[in-house]
Amino acid sequence: MTTRFSNIVVVLIFGGFIVFRTMFPPAQDDAISNTLFNMSIEITGGIILFSILQFLQNIKNLKLYFQTQILHRKKKIRISIAYLFRIKVDGKYLLVQNSRRSYYQPVGGAYKTLPSSKRIFEKLNIESDQLIETDKGIAKGDLRVFTIGVNVIEFLKWFDSKKDRETSPWREFCEELLSTKILPKKPFRYIDYEYKSTVKSPLITLDSGDKGLFVHEIYDLIPNIEQEQKLRELREANNSDKYIWASDSLINRLGHNASMKEYEHEIALHTKWALNLKWSKN
Repeated sequence: MTTRFSNIVVVLIFGGFIVFRTMFPPAQDDAISNTLFNMSIEITGGIILFSILQFLQNIKNLKLYFQTQILHRKKKIRISIAYLFRIKVDGKYLLVQNSRRSYYQPVGGAYKTLPSSKRIFEKLNIESDQLIETDKGIAKGDLRVFTIGVNVIEFLKWFDSKKDRETSPWREFCEELLSTKILPKKPFRYIDYEYKSTVKSPLITLDSGDKGLFVHEIYDLIPNIEQEQKLRELREANNSDKYIWASDSLINRLGHNASMKEYEHEIALHTKWALNLKWSKN
């Protein structure tokens, strides 16, 4: 039995007792009934106050709260939580090719869970998305998951707590830039980065017909002098199949070159979210 369901049961029991004793008051000398009545008021009032506090805590996300706790509380929701790097040199951003599709995007990827996350996954009935494949097979441990709507907010709170999960964006930086030899390993064996913002989509309908929610944490790479020089050398080289350098306007047009009047590259939509630090439909 979940905490939420337990609270409802307690409110119904003690609230029902309050209603009963209000309609049929006990005798003044019935100390037991009077004590139970007062206890029922305190317990029910405490739970209701707790619920009000939870509501107020989510008032900034009132629409999501209504959608997940009421409208779609029993519907399966897909949640994808990832991090993205903005790597900028001389007015252009470094984008890499997606390993499964032909578009370009910022360096980054889904956060990974740790084994200790099993407890919260079992509590909230979290199911991993088994449809995402990599060159090593089905992606395991990625924070691309399914849960029912009523558990969405608690799951997002768990993510924000940073418990039982990956917290550094270093892994994807290494995999997508160093292991692929786009950048030399030695100068970039240590990096500095700055958290900029979290971009969260509203609850949207996916192509699969499922409801979905995307969360992206955005970081800016802070290169040292040597790293900036290596990035500039890469910037001055020609684009390749592995990477491109894209301007603000090219990213905002998702790869459409206004002067050429055609698509120069295919750029993923979430690249635009990272650039502008806000979600958009297209």
